Amino acid sequence: MDQISGLPAHPLLVHIPVALLPLAFVGVVVMLIRRAWYERYRWAVLAIGAIGTLGAILAASSGESLQGQIRRQEGAAAARRIGDHAEAGNLAETLTIVFFVALAAYVLVPWFLDRRVAAARSTEVGAAAAASSKSGPSWLRPALMVIVAVTAAASMVSIVGAGHSGASEAWKELKTQTSGG
Repeated sequence: MDQISGLPAHPLLVHIPVALLPLAFVGVVVMLIRRAWYERYRWAVLAIGAIGTLGAILAASSGESLQGQIRRQEGAAAARRIGDHAEAGNLAETLTIVFFVALAAYVLVPWFLDRRVAAARSTEVGAAAAASSKSGPSWLRPALMVIVAVTAAASMVSIVGAGHSGASEAWKELKTQTSGG
């Protein structure tokens, strides 16, 4: 996907992760604060994270295409000039995928465990059997909380870094064009 309506796709596609992944990050923070908020918002945050991650993958892919186009039109020196941005974009894509996997685990693992416990309680007889059913080890939820928080923060830092380097390069290019040299 190189172009959208005749414009380079990359500057347009980057807005998907730039808008949605910080929203997913805020959603994660909200879910970490209260268990009731986790229960209420987990599916929405997971969906936002999925769309934002898909956007990051599309943005990275379109960025590689744009870099190849720049290399063909302006030469290797111009392509190297945006190399730092390309590396930052690749890192952001990778960390975003890791964040989404952690987010999916944070939402889905407890959900599956809770469903298993509910099924066991509905088929077993007696209060003792119901009381002995556990929703996974006691360390699992806190561990998932730490993992999703760390990966969300790393993803946000990498997205800001990639965005900053891309914007700086675009403004440098614009400034060079308007100053005539």
